[in-house]
Amino acid sequence: MNSRRTFLKQALTSTLGATLLPNTLFSMDISSSKYLETIGLQLWTIRNEIIENPDKVLRLLNNLGYKQLEGMNIPQVMDLKEKASANNLAIKSSFFQWTYLTNNWELANKKGIRKIEGINNFDALLELAHENGLSNLTFGYLFEEERSVEHFKKWAEALNIAGEKCKSAGITLSYHNHQFEFIEEDNITPFEILENRLDPSFVKFELDIFWLRAAGYDPLKMMRKLDSRVDLIHLKNIKSTTNYLHQSITNDQFVTLGNGIIDINKIVKQAAKQGVKYCFVEQDHSDQPLESIKESIEWLKRNN
Repeated sequence: MNSRRTFLKQALTSTLGATLLPNTLFSMDISSSKYLETIGLQLWTIRNEIIENPDKVLRLLNNLGYKQLEGMNIPQVMDLKEKASANNLAIKSSFFQWTYLTNNWELANKKGIRKIEGINNFDALLELAHENGLSNLTFGYLFEEERSVEHFKKWAEALNIAGEKCKSAGITLSYHNHQFEFIEEDNITPFEILENRLDPSFVKFELDIFWLRAAGYDPLKMMRKLDSRVDLIHLKNIKSTTNYLHQSITNDQFVTLGNGIIDINKIVKQAAKQGVKYCFVEQDHSDQPLESIKESIEWLKRNN
């Protein structure tokens, strides 16, 4: 196995090959408007169940028809990848601890978050992702103390730098939204900062349609607006039209795909039209997560 230094040197000097390879592979992964041949599940949905009995849960996911998983973090991917593969489940995409990009480790440490042992910076994290077969890394969250417009100006710059490194390594970097990016400050929102400042050739978006709707936005309009900048989609549904931009959302607002107000069929069709790579089912809260993910994929099979 190459050393980190050797890998990064090779990756950063092989831009042409790294640029061509992902496009070829990813074009094959887009099956149809149904996305059923590559349908994934974000593991946050079953965060407790996957810890309690991973073998049983992975067998269930395979039997239900899920084809891939999206990790909550890279250590989780490392723990599960062999068992997942044995159950015909790929792991190509994962979130990562965003502090590797923001470098705000003092704040992270205060909140009980530490670096992965032996992984001290983003370059090392990128090599770890590469070694574990990931094609997508997603910047998925921020502490409340890191969410101002001024902060997002810094994060956009950091994302562009990291995204260029990822692209050279054959990995796509994406930003995953919640609702806090849409809170206006000084006549602009953090999400607009990202739209304006992220380089589309280096950083894409993983759109979470639930959080868009919770913030009062139309997911379809946002998808069309961003067009080819949308690389991944989280398929999630919300119970009501209440605007949760400035208030906490209740757990009962997270529902299975067929039971909310978002037209999932239109989302999937638009995703195919725009060339979105993968769709991941997710439901942040459920009294019965395993039953919920079953209901969601069965609904997709019936309606797409």
